[in-house]
This record gives sequence, structure tokens and C-alpha cells, in this order.
Amino acid sequence: MICSTAFAQSNKWSSLSYSYSKGPVSPEYQYNYTININDNGTGTLIYTKLSASDEYEFKVGKKGMKRLNNALKKSGIFTVSPEEMKSDQNLIGGPSKGLSVTMWQEPNLDQRPAVIETPPNINDTYLENMNALYDTIERLVPSSVWTKAKGE
Repeated sequence: MICSTAFAQSNKWSSLSYSYSKGPVSPEYQYNYTININDNGTGTLIYTKLSASDEYEFKVGKKGMKRLNNALKKSGIFTVSPEEMKSDQNLIGGPSKGLSVTMWQEPNLDQRPAVIETPPNINDTYLENMNALYDTIERLVPSSVWTKAKGE
């Protein structure tokens, strides 16, 4: 995937993909999920546990999209390079989170759109706002979808 430094030009994005992995635990407790959201509010949750994946579709309303856009701007993802966000300390164990944002571009351009990817370990300067962004993304998935995905 191409990581472009053209991030400061615009904060208009076309899609984002947020991934969460539980980390190294016993197989019966392992799970991970990916939340994909498009700029039109359509979304999918792909939830994997015990090596089986299920996909759930959902829709993000106008208020949710506004919250998401505000959290994206506040996180600094459009103005701070992923290299600057990266922490020198490597994570050992525990859950991992990551975000990939595909920027919007004119459909007639003959090139791939810029993709901004967050580093797996974020330094303390940006950690609070990035975690707030991750929480916002998770809350956009309706609780009924989470219940189905977790098999509760």
C-alpha cells in the first residue's frame, strides 16, 4: 500500500478501515474485527473468532458521520505524518489497533488515491486523540450489530 505525504492538502476521505486485534491470548479468547466505513455512511463490521469470520452491514447517519469527521480532524491524522505519530517504544502483547484512511480524489485521475496509515504504536502526544477516534469508530457500529457479531 502506498503511504503518501500528501496528507495536509485535504481532509476529504473516501473510505476508512479500522482494525482491532485482541492480541496473543489462548485461541478460544482470540478475536479481531475490522470496521470499514465509506464517506456515504455505509459500513461493514467483519468479526473473526475461532477462525470464522462473519460480515455485518450497517449505516452511519448524518450525526454519526459528523462525529466521525470531527474525531478524524482532532486526531491529527490529516496534518501529522504517520512517522511523527510513531512511538519509539514497541508494544509487547495486548491488543493492537490500526487505521487506514483512503483519501478522496477526482475519479478521472489515473493514479491510486493517497492512503494514510497509522503506526501500530502511537506516541503519547497523539495517543489520546487517536484512541478517541478509535472509540468513535467503534461506537458508530450499532449495538445490535455488536450483539450479533459477538454471539451474545
